[in-house]
Amino acid sequence: MRKGILFVMLAVLCLAVPVLAGDYPEKPIQVVVPWKPGGGSDISARIIGDHMKDILPQPLVVSNIDGAAGLNGALQVFKSRPDGYTLLWEHPGNLAVAPMVTKASYSWKDFVPVCIAAKGDTALIVRKDSPWKTPAEAFAAIKAEPGKIRWVLALNAVSHFTFLTISHAEGGLKPMFIPATGDKGRIVSLLSNNGDITTVGYAAVEPYVKSGDLRVLAMVNSDRSDFAPDIPTLKELGVDASYEFVYSVFAPKDTPKEVIATLGAAFQKALADPATQKALKEQSITPFFRGPEDMVKLWQKESDLYRELAKENGMLK
Repeated sequence: MRKGILFVMLAVLCLAVPVLAGDYPEKPIQVVVPWKPGGGSDISARIIGDHMKDILPQPLVVSNIDGAAGLNGALQVFKSRPDGYTLLWEHPGNLAVAPMVTKASYSWKDFVPVCIAAKGDTALIVRKDSPWKTPAEAFAAIKAEPGKIRWVLALNAVSHFTFLTISHAEGGLKPMFIPATGDKGRIVSLLSNNGDITTVGYAAVEPYVKSGDLRVLAMVNSDRSDFAPDIPTLKELGVDASYEFVYSVFAPKDTPKEVIATLGAAFQKALADPATQKALKEQSITPFFRGPEDMVKLWQKESDLYRELAKENGMLK
């Protein structure tokens, strides 16, 4: 009887012991991208994950779980076991925004930061047949006919707050909102003439720019893009608005520190590899490793900005 009790106690203790770095990972790691395939988040996650296959003993497997402005995928990770086998791939414009303007019971602070892995540029785009050649012409048209020009965005997500940033800088813009999630969704909306203007990750739209189907009016970055050096930024054109996609990795709360350290070291090693850097740059994505401390500082800065915009527009819940 005592042996049986001792066995049960040992089993319970084993379950309570956190995963050790030396044992991790023993099975594939799921990386949840909370958006449809084809956007910058998906592209960056798959490239970096593929180049980590020789660094970790188990692969990173990307799963696209979209919906609810990125919250569906985030919720799955939030509810996952804190064992390092389920990660979230996100950027501040979503996980820092959606909980502010919805009834989500969690925010980015309820996850454990692993690292920033890459960053991407944002482009303000129109169709090839658009009459506007500059942002100033587009914004003037929106101001001249409120509610007519169709601006495509994902409500309560990054593209919505990118619009709000631009609108704030322009003293208020009132277009017609056309909802579409993900870079691909907004691109398709323009191509099918269901929208007139939008912002998307440059990595996703570059093929359509090269084909001539879409045009970039300006880059929505702090500085000119290395991948589109001839295109001015909004700031250069006098519009004080910018946004960069900073692709970040989170783990569920209470994930052991040893596991976080193992993951961070693996990402850092992968991003230092010239082959990884080359693959990312071929997709117009910049390798950009930052550890948890710098990641938190950047996310907090972005969160503060979005909270002010949400408050200004009566969106806080």
